[in-house]
Amino acid sequence: MADTQITIKDSGPFVVKGPITLTDAEGNDFTIDKEIVALCRCGASTTQPFCNGTHRKIEFESIVRSPQSESA
Repeated sequence: MADTQITIKDSGPFVVKGPITLTDAEGNDFTIDKEIVALCRCGASTTQPFCNGTHRKIEFESIVRSPQSESA
């Protein structure tokens, strides 16, 4: 079975690597033809739910760390 990995980029998107199914609130699937996709976190992308780099223009800031890394 293939693994899927989601990486949270500092002040940027969720980067998803591996096979996924992305479904909207009405149950409709998005067509994803890439091995890697970037999902918007800032809410300002014009290509929602995908990132288009707008986070840089609006100076979106968010740094997320695992609680495990804080105890190290």
